Amino acid sequence: MRLTDLSALRYRGPLEQSERNQVFLGLAVQGRRILELGCADGFISQYLVQHGCSVTAVEIDSEAADRAKKWCDQVFICDLNDGAWIKMVGKGFDTVLCGDVLEHLTDPWTVLRQISSVVNQDGRVVISLPNVANIRVRLGLLAGKFDYEQHGILDVTHLRFFTPSTARELIEQAGYRISFSHPIVGGGFTRRIRLLLPGLFAVQMLFVAVPDGQR
Repeated sequence: MRLTDLSALRYRGPLEQSERNQVFLGLAVQGRRILELGCADGFISQYLVQHGCSVTAVEIDSEAADRAKKWCDQVFICDLNDGAWIKMVGKGFDTVLCGDVLEHLTDPWTVLRQISSVVNQDGRVVISLPNVANIRVRLGLLAGKFDYEQHGILDVTHLRFFTPSTARELIEQAGYRISFSHPIVGGGFTRRIRLLLPGLFAVQMLFVAVPDGQR
């Protein structure tokens, strides 16, 4: 698997058929002027625009970004690791979306701090992060395996790894207060048990965060 062969288009999936997407979309659509970081081909943006939102986006993959332009007011082709993006997108967003993006960055703490300068007074950030402490990864480690994949928790392009507790630390250390969190543990008859142990069973953690100075 060569990194140069991997496209952001691989992240597109059935929008409303996963718990993660259902919760993420429900949180995202509460905004009206939205900045989506790492928009891929705009599959989330499309849903938001169809529900009355306006979306500005940032995407590093030029092919995916060109497709997203169909839905977004503006799409900036830029690496979030390069602080130049912050001056491109403008200000006054009520919602910034970081859907499984921060783990791909060399310094997600700095990017989160930068985001606070583009949200309006009542703005918020919706964040999704994978849980590296998930039971599947733990069992793999017991078997001596930590094999990268094309997507998922062990996506080969992930540079940072978080547990539910260190994900909270990331957000709080960047100057935010967490107003909502939700572990993505899946359904079925064992769901209640899994909800009791999100550090073990969560595949992803979703957060809504607001800047510390906000009431």
